[in-house]
Amino acid sequence: MDELPLDIRKIMVAAIDGAEIAVVREGREVGHLSFHASVLEGVAFPISRLPTAVTPVHDGVTVVATAMRLPELARSRLSDEFGPGYIVLDLQDAPESADVVLTHPVSPQLLAQLRGRFPEARMIITEIEDEELGISYSGPVGRLLAAGASAYLPPLPVSAIASNLHAYLTQERLPGIEATSGEKGPLPPPLTQRPGDH
Repeated sequence: MDELPLDIRKIMVAAIDGAEIAVVREGREVGHLSFHASVLEGVAFPISRLPTAVTPVHDGVTVVATAMRLPELARSRLSDEFGPGYIVLDLQDAPESADVVLTHPVSPQLLAQLRGRFPEARMIITEIEDEELGISYSGPVGRLLAAGASAYLPPLPVSAIASNLHAYLTQERLPGIEATSGEKGPLPPPLTQRPGDH
């Protein structure tokens, strides 16, 4: 940025500080510029500085660790919905041998930190909107669906995109997410996994 003219540099600094910058062409406002950081802010602690697990878990129980802040009632409700054989714990209370880490959309760097702490766990990304419990963890997919997109398909090969789109259009089950306010009835979104995941 040091090479930019002073007036442009001031505009860029204002955008970085959170100001929306109006774009004007021939006296008419045609849009706005805003700044979105591509660098994580905060402190990343080494794995050794993270608290150790404190909740004992019995053999044969599937441990789901939640990486988002959830009230105890929400974790209890999740555990009840999963059924017997599951326990849902806060990230700080979960053992390193957790089977699943449930997290909202995070950066690849934070996901790598979670993977380092829970090396055997399946990393499941989810967005939560629960008015009753007062929980909102939205992400880019949820925002796009709320803005009017009809459905979301996870990254797949072209042939799988075609079969999944066909399944969506003919109301068969497919591994994706559908907007709940669309014209078609909601499809239950099963968990999807990439080839090679366990």
